[in-house]
Amino acid sequence: GNMGEKAATNEVIEKVVSLLGDQNAWVRMSACEARGNMGEKAATKVVIEKVVSLLGDQNEWVRWRACEALGNMGEKAVTNEVINKLVSLLGDQNEWVRRSACEALGNMGEKAVTNEVIKKLVSALGDQNESVRRSASEVLGNMGEKAATNEVIEKLVSLLGDEGEWVRRRACEALGKMGEKAATNEVINKLVSLLGDQKEWVRWSACKALGKMGEKAATNEV
Repeated sequence: GNMGEKAATNEVIEKVVSLLGDQNAWVRMSACEARGNMGEKAATKVVIEKVVSLLGDQNEWVRWRACEALGNMGEKAVTNEVINKLVSLLGDQNEWVRRSACEALGNMGEKAVTNEVIKKLVSALGDQNESVRRSASEVLGNMGEKAATNEVIEKLVSLLGDEGEWVRRRACEALGKMGEKAATNEVINKLVSLLGDQKEWVRWSACKALGKMGEKAATNEV
């Protein structure tokens, strides 16, 4: 699994693909991990189909690694089926699977920036698990202005008061990446209040976000 793309010969890929169907869940999981580490070189149609089938595996750790593997293949793995399956896993019972599905969608480029994906990521912003909220914030932020709907901005603003410092930080960064589109009075006021946050990284992220909002953020208070 740690040899990466150098191990991605046709013979190795073939063997790994066969192990994706192994009866043992840990073998399937390791095969997913190995496939994911081989990068885009091993992103053949057959491999993608096999990994996609594992998104519905009964074992949660296999589903997690399958999400990761697809995320590592990036834009090469983007089909409507892959996006739809990953979106459905944003509602998985396992938090690691939900987080990994978020991250995989985030690695798939502009083709994954659909209304349906954005809608599901907005739901993930309210996830009970901190790492899922953090990942969803990061992915929406990377989508930039395309994801800057009123609902997304509203949800991100609510996360500026999250108990998790990394969630607050990622929410700041996401709003900053949305630029002037997110520069409402409420957003600016909330970011200003975070300049006094007890965590230095949150203060830094709030400061950076305000800097990306242009003239709209240039109030006396800032």
